[in-house]
Amino acid sequence: MNLGIERLEAIFSTVALQEYGISRDELIQAAEDMALTCRDAWTLGLMRGFNGNMSIRLASEKGTGCMLVTGTGVAKGHMRAEDLALCDMEGHFLLGAKISSETPMHVAVYARRPDAKAVLHVHPCALLALSMRLKGEREQFLRMPVLESALWQKALGFAAFYPNGSQELASAVAAGFADPAIRAVFMEGHGLCAIGKTPAEALGVCEELEHMGKMQLMSGCIAE
Repeated sequence: MNLGIERLEAIFSTVALQEYGISRDELIQAAEDMALTCRDAWTLGLMRGFNGNMSIRLASEKGTGCMLVTGTGVAKGHMRAEDLALCDMEGHFLLGAKISSETPMHVAVYARRPDAKAVLHVHPCALLALSMRLKGEREQFLRMPVLESALWQKALGFAAFYPNGSQELASAVAAGFADPAIRAVFMEGHGLCAIGKTPAEALGVCEELEHMGKMQLMSGCIAE
């Protein structure tokens, strides 16, 4: 997906990028990857309307680095260069759009998981429906007589419900990633936060878990 290199450079000027030590080529690639990943997530039904958000960690020659994040209130299926923002790894705004209210969650996850290059937060319908059917019984989540079931159960962490954008939610999600085997954390009554070494990997984790959730709902493998 082409966001327009000239428009990106106008928003994230060369002088500003030099100030923060960010590579122009890396920023452009991250912006294209983010737009494509969000578009795919929207096409798959993992994001709807303005919900969900995403970030990509960028290397920096100065300090601890920066991250590219989606702006607040952005339609993820139709992103433009104007919908992106740059902030530092503590969540302080640097350039671009107004940053997502969920940025503190991304900050906390990167701090807990230095192996993560991308963080993707989606609102998967099947997983949310499954959580309501299970009424909080986490041990029943994705429990089915299917080959991949045990694998994805071990890769899924959980966080209790907290208001979106709150520091409590950010801390709970980060704590859910404490085990290096965890690849995504389900936020009760909210959605899913997945990590990956690439944006495509983070999206793939979301796809797999949503597929498993849909399978469980369809099969009726739910203990009453």
